[in-house]
Amino acid sequence: MDEGESLPDIRPLAIHQADPDLSGAVWVVIEVPVERYFGPAEKINISVPRRLLQRIDAHAKSRHLSRSAFLVQAASEAMQRDG
Repeated sequence: MDEGESLPDIRPLAIHQADPDLSGAVWVVIEVPVERYFGPAEKINISVPRRLLQRIDAHAKSRHLSRSAFLVQAASEAMQRDG
């Protein structure tokens, strides 16, 4: 990232485990904070129906997230799921 390269695509562990070149490997999952590589946060202005916004806020609050954090998380998960 420091040299301008992008983060590798996220792939399920099962894909790596099925790779014959990695046969017999020991697997460890380590969470690494990569947020600093995404660049500074930017403010945006979006329009959302009031009822949906109330549901978003309630959902975010129940997970101890800000509205912004929830929307970023939801968008990231949707893009990851859709490939």
